[in-house]
Amino acid sequence: MKAGEAAAGLLASILALAGCSSTSSSSNVPAAFATRLDQVCARNVAQYPTSGTFPYVKFNPQDPSASQLPAVGAYFAANDRGIQPFESAITALGKPSTGAASWKMVKTLAFSFYSNAIAQKNAALASNVNAFVKLVEQNQSIVNQLKAAAIPAGISLTGACANEF
Repeated sequence: MKAGEAAAGLLASILALAGCSSTSSSSNVPAAFATRLDQVCARNVAQYPTSGTFPYVKFNPQDPSASQLPAVGAYFAANDRGIQPFESAITALGKPSTGAASWKMVKTLAFSFYSNAIAQKNAALASNVNAFVKLVEQNQSIVNQLKAAAIPAGISLTGACANEF
């Protein structure tokens, strides 16, 4: 497992919220809105680059060792971008002229992802294997929901935001 994958999706790509898909629908966000979103993600990634190397080459987030979790938690803590700057920037985008309901779902799930990341970090720092594994499983559910919500919203799964979530 690669370090990014081992990070249980905290700092790895989940999806990119940039660019519209080739289909057009009233549930899609406009291309200009998606471009602005991609710019927000690019700025945030540039402002908060990943720090350090993940501590374990082979780490199974579904079956971690309690002894590994403090180092994993410390890595997550060192790379904790915090949700507030990103949440503020995303919220400042406002509502798109089309696809507002779809965008609201994507945005809600993205913020859920960040909340889950914070909880994973805390569980790891506390060496709480059961909580960490449960949060990893919840994270995968959030990822799947994000992917499912992004496509009908006309939001592609590539771009600068792939490095953000």
